[in-house]
Amino acid sequence: MKKMIIAWLGLVVTPLMAADNGVPPKPYGAVPSAAQLRWHEDEIISLVHFSTITYADKEWGYGDEPATLFNPTAFDARQIVRSAKDGGVKLLLLVTKHHGGFCLWPSKYNDTYTVKNSPWRDGKGDMVKELVDACRAEGLKVGFYLSPWDRNHKDYGMPEYVTYFHNQLRELLTNYGEIHEVWFDGANGGDGWYGGAKCTRRIEAEKYYQWDKVMAIVRELQPKAVCFNREDIRWVGNENGTAGDPCWATMNGDGEGSGVRGGSIWMPAESDFPQRNGWFWHPNDHTRSPADLLGRYFASAGRNTVMNIGIAPDRRGLICEDDAAALKGFGDRVRDIFATNLATSAKITASNSRPGFPPDNLIDAKPATYWASDDDMLTPSVTLDFGKPVTFSVISLREYIQLGQRVDDWALDLWDDGVWKEFAAGTCIGAHRLWRGQPITTGKIRLRITKAAACPALAEFGVYLEPEASRREAGKALANAMETGLPKTGWKIVSTSCKGEGELVGNAIDGNPRTLWSTHDKAGHHSPPQEVVVDMGESHELSGFLYLPRQDSITAGNVDRYAFYVSADGKEWGNPAAQGEFGNILANPVQQKVTFDKPATGRYFKFVGLHSADAPFICVAELGVTATK
Repeated sequence: MKKMIIAWLGLVVTPLMAADNGVPPKPYGAVPSAAQLRWHEDEIISLVHFSTITYADKEWGYGDEPATLFNPTAFDARQIVRSAKDGGVKLLLLVTKHHGGFCLWPSKYNDTYTVKNSPWRDGKGDMVKELVDACRAEGLKVGFYLSPWDRNHKDYGMPEYVTYFHNQLRELLTNYGEIHEVWFDGANGGDGWYGGAKCTRRIEAEKYYQWDKVMAIVRELQPKAVCFNREDIRWVGNENGTAGDPCWATMNGDGEGSGVRGGSIWMPAESDFPQRNGWFWHPNDHTRSPADLLGRYFASAGRNTVMNIGIAPDRRGLICEDDAAALKGFGDRVRDIFATNLATSAKITASNSRPGFPPDNLIDAKPATYWASDDDMLTPSVTLDFGKPVTFSVISLREYIQLGQRVDDWALDLWDDGVWKEFAAGTCIGAHRLWRGQPITTGKIRLRITKAAACPALAEFGVYLEPEASRREAGKALANAMETGLPKTGWKIVSTSCKGEGELVGNAIDGNPRTLWSTHDKAGHHSPPQEVVVDMGESHELSGFLYLPRQDSITAGNVDRYAFYVSADGKEWGNPAAQGEFGNILANPVQQKVTFDKPATGRYFKFVGLHSADAPFICVAELGVTATK
C-alpha cells in the first residue's frame, strides 16, 4: 500500500492519451496548466514566517524594528524543513521579506535592512539559501513569498520602490535554482516607518506594482512556477484553512472564495492558515492540535484546494517542540488514514464504461489512468462489492482534471438488508474530494454521479477507515481554545461612548464568543474612536488584555487599532497601558493578546477602538484581561 500512497502524493504529469485503444473524452471547459497540475498534487504546503518582528512580538512589523534584533543563535534549517516534512508538507514557501521589509537574504539592492545588517552569522549569512538547500536535501519543493508592501523602505509609494521590488524579485528568482511557487500577499499600503518618515502611504495596488512586468519576470525566470494571488492560484477568501463547499477550480477572472462553476479560466484556490493564532511565533501563543489540523485538511485539501499551513520558527531559529510534535501528529494521522485502501479488495463494476477506460482504473493507484463513461452517459454509477462486511469512515474521490471539472453532483450509497441507502451527497469533486463520517459497515458501496456537465472522468474511488484514536480526537473544536483571562464575576459596564445595537454593550464581557457589541445600530454607523469602560469589582495587577473580534464569519467592524487604559478610580486614566495595531485581523480574525510593557494596577479598564479594518463602526465579541499572578 505504500506504493499507492507515494503515487498519489507525488503524481507524474503525463500527456493526455488513449488507453487500450479507447478514444478519450474531449476536455470540458478550462483545464489546468502543467504547473497547476503539479501544484494540485502537492496537497499540503507551508509558509514559513521568520523576521525581526519575531523578536518584537508583533504580527505585522511596522518597519522600524532594528535589524540587530535578528539573531537566531540556534538556527537549523534542516530542523525546520524536517518538521514540515513530518507534517506531510511537499512544498515550503519561504517568506523572504514580509511587510516590515527585513530581507532574509543579503540583497544587493538593500544596504540597511537585511541579514547582513544583523548579528546572525556575523552578518555573513543567507537564510534563504540555507532553507533552500535544506528543502532540496529533504526532497521538498521550494517557493518564495515576497511582500509587495514594505513598511521600511523610504521610497514606498513612489516609482523608485517599484524598481526596487522588481529588482529583488529578479534576484530571488535567479540565484536559488528552480522555484515552484511565487507568493504575493494582498496587503498593500498604510502606516509605516518608511525610512523614518512615519506616515501613511496609499497606493492603487493593481497599477502601482506594474503587475504585467512582475508576471513577465516570473514567466521569464521561473516558467514552471505558479503565481499565488495573480494569474494561477487564488486565495480561498479566509485564513482559517476552510474552503467553501462547493469550491470550484475555475473562475471568470481574478478573484477569491469558492470559484465559479464552468468558469473560463482554471484558477484554483489555496487555503492558508497559521499553525498558531498568528503567522509569526509569539511566546504566549499556542499551537493547533493534530486533531485541529486534520479537520482543516478535510476542509481544504478535501474540498478541491491545497492546504497551506503557516509554520513559524521561534527566537532560537527552530520550530518549537510543541509545534513540531503537532505537525508530526497531524502527518501521522493522515498517513494512518490512507495507509490501506479497502477498495482494492473489492470487485468494481460500473453502469457504463467507455471502451479503454474501465472502472478498475479507479483502484489501480495510478494517477494517469481513469474511468470514463460514454459521451451521452452523464449520470453513471460505480459499485464496490467487497464480498463481506467492511467498515469504513472516509471516501476519497478524484476527477481526472486534465479533462476539466466535469462532475456537478454526486451521492454515495451503502447496501443494507437488500436495498441501497444514501449516506452522503455533495457538489463538486475536482482534484480531490473527501467525505469523512462515523464508521459504516456494509458489503457494498455505490458512487452515483447525479449531475454532470460532460461524461464523468474519475481517477480515484478510495475507501478508508480512520483509526479509532483519530476519530475520538475529531470531536474537538476546530478553532483554537479561547483564552479567558481573569474571571469576569462581578464585572459591569460603567460607561460607553455608544451603546449601539439594542444596547448590547454587555456582550463585550458576557463570556460568550458568539455574541458581540457593535456601534452600528438602526440609527446608523457610529464611527471610531469608540470606547467602553469596565469595572472589575476589585483592583488587580494586570499584565495585558484580550480582544476577540466578531466570530460570525463577517469581518466588518473588527478593530485594527486600539488603546487600552487602566485606572484605580475610573476617573483618572493617565497614559495608555498599551496602544497599537492588531496586524492582519481582517484576514485572520482570531483572539488578540496584548502584553503590557510593564504591569498596570487598577480596578477599572477602558478599551478604545481607534479604527476598524473595513467599516465605519467597531465590533467587540469579547474583552478580557490577564493578571501578573
